[in-house]
Amino acid sequence: MVLTLLLPLLASLQVLPRPASPTAPLPAPQLTVSPKQPVYVTGETVTLTCSADGASTVSGIWFFRDGQKIHSKKLPTPWYSYTESIRLLVVSRSQAGTYTCESWKTVFGREIPLERSRPIFITVTAPLPAPQLTVSPKQPVYVTGETVTLTCSADGASTVSGIWFFRDGQKIHSKELPTPWYSYTESIQLSEMSRSQAGMYTCESWKTLFWREIPSERSQLISITVTDCPPQPSLSMDPPSGVVSKGFPLLIICMAPRDADQRRFHFYKDSVKLVPGDAGSEISTTEPSTSSMNISVLSILQAGPSNTGEFTCGYEENMSGRWIPSPRSHALNVTVTASHYTRDILLRTGGVLLLTGALAALLWYCHRKKRVPKPLKSTKGSEPGEHTRNLDPGCDNEGSKATCTGAEQMEQGSEVTYALMVFPASQAHATQPTKNLKPAEDEHVLYSEVVTTHTWKATK
Repeated sequence: MVLTLLLPLLASLQVLPRPASPTAPLPAPQLTVSPKQPVYVTGETVTLTCSADGASTVSGIWFFRDGQKIHSKKLPTPWYSYTESIRLLVVSRSQAGTYTCESWKTVFGREIPLERSRPIFITVTAPLPAPQLTVSPKQPVYVTGETVTLTCSADGASTVSGIWFFRDGQKIHSKELPTPWYSYTESIQLSEMSRSQAGMYTCESWKTLFWREIPSERSQLISITVTDCPPQPSLSMDPPSGVVSKGFPLLIICMAPRDADQRRFHFYKDSVKLVPGDAGSEISTTEPSTSSMNISVLSILQAGPSNTGEFTCGYEENMSGRWIPSPRSHALNVTVTASHYTRDILLRTGGVLLLTGALAALLWYCHRKKRVPKPLKSTKGSEPGEHTRNLDPGCDNEGSKATCTGAEQMEQGSEVTYALMVFPASQAHATQPTKNLKPAEDEHVLYSEVVTTHTWKATK
């Protein structure tokens, strides 16, 4: 019966591995590192993996740095093969050193270590100081077609072998310096910018150490936002023909094709910007009542010759704090002409002056070329044989009060002449009491043809 109880115990002892001899070599694990680099930079992550596939079971694994245990892992059940990893975040140079690992197993309650792995050396260096990234010109937003310059520079205590530029984390430019320098400045140009070039830009420098390019810390981020230019406005005017009479109002209307949160309009005459409100400008601009309106009116209350010329307009939109100008509108020509009222006055005045000049010339001509005879005496009491003929009854009748004012003596031998005679109403019409004259006929001028004959005095 005792034998029956011992048989199961003996059977269990047979399945246990035979303890290794203290002098027999134990299987060594293998230690690997990922990523494998000749030198590591603080801030990087390193993975150490300890593995083995041997003839002996393993109960746990130990990791060492410079012979000091830094990590221990006990397996849930003994295994003949195993793989155990630890992640090492390299935060300082103190984590540099010689790393190893080894496995162990439990025999009769004792942890028996196996042979250690081959060592792995980890070298740690600090990164280069972060460079400075600047942009020129500095704008909150850029317009398509503009050119932007990005400059990466630093003045540190460590040598630099090259510079990298990044957009949204992707390398877009690399420049290797001819020789390592402690200070550097490198620029790139983004010419004819488009929307695809918008993004977050950074730069960093690097140096070569143990055949590895050691990057610096990244520079500060610079955001590049690209937008299209505002669309061209349209220009119209009242009157639509652009021809306006002097003194009449002229309206020039500028309209933007879309709404905007903030907008301001500008008008130009012969490519010179008009500033409403200036002394003597005679121009006022009616801005929209709210900044979202898309129309502005240039009012010229009384057009004058100075308003003749070529007019254009444009506007600006506020985009992220920057006023972006639109293209200029098409040009419209304005012509200011003399008003109809002024033209009529000038024509009438010119006609009167012309008529007056003609009459003056006629009188001057008559004064120079003709002479009127002396006033004729009455035929009463004339000597025998003396005869006078005068067809003008005003100067022929006896007792007439008519006078020939301004008469001139005839030239010798003339038979016909012209005389200027003025008849006052009180005398000239004394013999015609039955005729009522109008006020305009109180005094008038007559030009009369007078026929005279030569007279000869009889000889005694």
